[in-house]
Amino acid sequence: MRMMRRYALAALLVALAAPASMAGTNAGSAVPGRWTVTGTAGAQETTSLSSDDVDKLVGTDFVVTAESMQFAGEKCDKPTFKQSRHNTTNFFWREFKFDPRSMRLPDPVTEIAIDCLPPSSITFVYVRDKRHIVFLWRGFFLDAKRDNGKQDKPRATPSRP
Repeated sequence: MRMMRRYALAALLVALAAPASMAGTNAGSAVPGRWTVTGTAGAQETTSLSSDDVDKLVGTDFVVTAESMQFAGEKCDKPTFKQSRHNTTNFFWREFKFDPRSMRLPDPVTEIAIDCLPPSSITFVYVRDKRHIVFLWRGFFLDAKRDNGKQDKPRATPSRP
């Protein structure tokens, strides 16, 4: 009986430890890929750029791999990812003094904190769904859509008699 209790306790400890360790190993699994900026989801009260400058980034690629992250001429080497979940409204009000409704994020929201060598202007990504994210860059929350690498095939021009 004593041996069974030890096994049960050991199994419980392994079960409790597994989610934390798994969160660390696949925390960035939602982010790697090529993303295309589709617009601005919002901005903090004070930013270092004008909204006109940021609007010019629509169509720009945000590329994330295990080895690097690139956006708007900036490169981050050896990124590390840490995933956490937050109550969307409370979190954005507390951290950014910002109403997140315009970002159309789920509740709770998955946040992926990114740490780079050297530091990057992109530090947080918020997952909307498998194909859409919002990332924070220089005080602006930018919408991005996953680029699946599918190129549109040129349409054949109908021949005229």
